[in-house]
Amino acid sequence: MRNFFILGLACCLGLASCDILDVNPVSTITSESFWKNPSDAKAYLTGIYNKVRGLYNTSYYGEDRSDAFKPGEIGPVSVAWSQQLLESNAPSYRNAYSVIHHTNLLFYNIENLKFSNEKDKNDIKAQCYFLRAYTYFLLLRSWGEVPIVNQPTLSDDIIPSPRASKDEVVKFILDDLEKSISLFQENGFIDKNIASKPAAYALRADVFMWKAKVLNGGKEDFLAAISDIDKVEESGVELLSEYSEIFKNDNKKNKEIIFSFYFERYETGNLYVASNLTSRTDNLSMAVNLVDAATSPNQSRHVYAPSDKLRKLYLENSDDKRYCVAMIDLVDFSGKLILTQQNKFRGKQYSDDLFFDDDLIAYRWGDLLLLRAEANAALNNLEKSLYDLNKIRSRAGLSNYSGSMDKLSIEKELCDERFRELFLEQKRWFDLLRFHFGGTINIYNEVPNLKDKPNYPLYLPINYNDMVLNDKLLQTEGYESNVKR
Repeated sequence: MRNFFILGLACCLGLASCDILDVNPVSTITSESFWKNPSDAKAYLTGIYNKVRGLYNTSYYGEDRSDAFKPGEIGPVSVAWSQQLLESNAPSYRNAYSVIHHTNLLFYNIENLKFSNEKDKNDIKAQCYFLRAYTYFLLLRSWGEVPIVNQPTLSDDIIPSPRASKDEVVKFILDDLEKSISLFQENGFIDKNIASKPAAYALRADVFMWKAKVLNGGKEDFLAAISDIDKVEESGVELLSEYSEIFKNDNKKNKEIIFSFYFERYETGNLYVASNLTSRTDNLSMAVNLVDAATSPNQSRHVYAPSDKLRKLYLENSDDKRYCVAMIDLVDFSGKLILTQQNKFRGKQYSDDLFFDDDLIAYRWGDLLLLRAEANAALNNLEKSLYDLNKIRSRAGLSNYSGSMDKLSIEKELCDERFRELFLEQKRWFDLLRFHFGGTINIYNEVPNLKDKPNYPLYLPINYNDMVLNDKLLQTEGYESNVKR
């Protein structure tokens, strides 16, 4: 697998990284020498996986803006965490459109390659549709309206695309996933580090839940999400008996995983938790339980610590097994707390260092069970909702939910349960948005840095340079633009 990633990355980056914002036409010399046989398409697809992994290997989109973190011992925190986003400091979405360009280029060139087996061609296209949909889903949830680009940039004679509506973007994503599902020949998994039909069902269920709650969809979207999650269940995934087993480095592609991005020390850099949430050993000389912490001098930087709110949620029940998996309290000889750090993705201890090469989990069954519980709660199928919720609680060492049995109370419990279950899996900000737009919570009361900003936009602004490069773009509502038109 490692060699394929290196080859794919070289092939992918050897071509111009074109997008609608910064256009360089694809080199005809490079293209003509590369797109010769089916193995080129397979290598190129592997390079796309690498670029998507790079796009998601950050806490910026799924965690930073949420209530998951507080400042750690080393800064600086991001402007996303502090809710001080502006056109001048906003992240660019050019990397996402670079991924989209490469998926479009693969679709363009694969039709000219002669495959001896049509199944192989369809499988590559199925994976590519999945990756394009996965990338557009990040764009939709982060920026809302975004340009839809479904053709590669082949010359410098292009017309910039305006932002499409959220409804148009979600339709495009669902169309891609329908194509992906129809093209996959296998109903199950070949390798959980590559897209599959169950992974496409998982992503589509996630999209349907977003459409239902955030984009004012309806009952049919909830039912569609439940149906897709049922299909994932038919693939044979299951909850592991012990929560800690999910994240063990030597148990990466376990029965609970639906899709994850491959990480390996000698092939790529650290998982994002190392540079954001892990303390260096030399900063913690007073900690008596340091041996139990996932510490390392290897690029470790304690920018964030788990929030007090999350810590309190775990400690509401001393039997919750997930607490010691998710975080560790470092104390001195007197028992005084020095700091709390993440403990979930511990990586692997090599002879020279600890390296954070856990796979980046995109979807696992525990996530989908809670998503199905959320859909059933929205439909007022409370008994079914509690059935799935209690499976998660039981695995965590907790008794069945015994709180108020009205719909709103159960939905609030599901929001909290997803926080405990999925900490650091890049779900929290998007979960908060879904429950906010669905009427369960008020996100401005949940996120500390939003409490004094009741009208602050929930979507990201477009970066100033991206606005300059594409004169069709209008700034996200709620942000002031300095770009002259």
